[in-house]
Amino acid sequence: MKYFTRIFFLLLVLLTSFRTFAQIYTENHTINTAIKNLKNDKDFKNASISFFVQDVNSGEVISSLNPDLSLAPASTQKLLTTATALEILGSNYKFKTRLEYSGKIDKQTGILNGNIIIKGGGDPALGSKYFSQTENMKFLDNWARAIYKAGIKFIDGKIIGDASLYGCQTVPPKWTWEDMGNYFGAGPNGLTVHDNLYTLYFNTSSAKGGKTKITKTEPEVPGLKITNNVKSDAVHSDLSYIFGAPYSNYRIIEGRLPLNKTNFKVKGSLPDPALFTAQSLKKKLKKNGISSGAATTFRINPDLRKNNTAEHHLLYTTYSPELKEIIRITNFKSINLFAEHLYKQTQLKLADFDKTETDKDFIKHFWRNRGLNTQGMFVFDGSGLSRYNGITAEQLVFVLKYMKTESKNSQIFYESIPSVGKEGTVKNMCKGTYAVNNMRAKSGSLKNVRAYAGYVKTKSGRELAFSVIMNNFTCSSAEARKKTEKLLAAIAEFNR
Repeated sequence: MKYFTRIFFLLLVLLTSFRTFAQIYTENHTINTAIKNLKNDKDFKNASISFFVQDVNSGEVISSLNPDLSLAPASTQKLLTTATALEILGSNYKFKTRLEYSGKIDKQTGILNGNIIIKGGGDPALGSKYFSQTENMKFLDNWARAIYKAGIKFIDGKIIGDASLYGCQTVPPKWTWEDMGNYFGAGPNGLTVHDNLYTLYFNTSSAKGGKTKITKTEPEVPGLKITNNVKSDAVHSDLSYIFGAPYSNYRIIEGRLPLNKTNFKVKGSLPDPALFTAQSLKKKLKKNGISSGAATTFRINPDLRKNNTAEHHLLYTTYSPELKEIIRITNFKSINLFAEHLYKQTQLKLADFDKTETDKDFIKHFWRNRGLNTQGMFVFDGSGLSRYNGITAEQLVFVLKYMKTESKNSQIFYESIPSVGKEGTVKNMCKGTYAVNNMRAKSGSLKNVRAYAGYVKTKSGRELAFSVIMNNFTCSSAEARKKTEKLLAAIAEFNR
């Protein structure tokens, strides 16, 4: 009798599981219909799609398609990075940059017999345009004032940018050559400044194939040499690319820009942010009547570090905005540089993690300890710019659900994700649908990659977390976005 009882319960479990399976995949509701339509679209015939929707409170799976298929997530990876940084560093964490001097100040003459050292602390917001307290390089005035108040009138030494915190490899190794010379390919630096970018201003021709002219560079980057091969064409946006390696002052710019433009902006990545910071301070001091030796870095002059045994004295500390503010900008504006800094800083904080893990696995290790199945997760950067990254829709939803239901940073994280139809990179999406005011989503895009992930409060009042990742569709990115909007609207309009 016991044998038959066991068989009965086993069959009951199997039947229940099958029923659940059938409900998820075949139940006729708006979300399932929308994902099937997307899957069967001719432009997605050769595409890979990973899709997962879950009730954050009950844990019920509402809909899914290939939920464990690992795909390139593009910028939705920033959700993973910012969530981890919030949990490890804390919402009130601030980066700090220290202005120091070595040697002695002659009180009678005001001569510093030593160096000024700018010790980078990995602050992504130093001189950033994204915060009112950091824009326009305001920190330079504070530094010049601190040097003057210390009684320094002449620096018989160098101004040194110390970017050693993150090492010399500033660009993630899995980034592509066509990305790293452009503003979105600016790598994290121990001493980042001005969003690690400069802007070129172009005047373009009225004729197709006509030459373009660079009229100015802001800010001016000492020693920067640019070969301009950009042509004018009947295009509607910037189709140019800047090519150049980190630390190299030589840049080549190729591609096309719209016809008849004056001061058309194209942004590139600073070759050496630490050196540029030192040069900027030297220039500011000279303007204020304080002369100094050369601006340099410990990377350029390693002997300076070897001989740098004298005690350092603090002149000034510049603090970043709080982490919660940085994370909000990271997700709203999809700033790759900020995400990479959060990735690096979190990695440093977790330097004592399980030594059996490799360095790049620290995020996987963190989330595995919180119950996430990390099989198929590949993390090679913090921003999602690398195509080597791989994550499943179900893994992203796990992180979203955890942050909503278990994290003390739940509200901060939630509010860092832009509101669909109103803010950030999803400002123009799903207009006229229930998603507006009810859905928050982080977008992601690379060539032939589109992804969205976030939260929604449905028509029926349920709180859902969702993720959809699409790789290798054959239509344009703009067309893929329009097709995906129908799916996002269907998730919001779910009424069960």
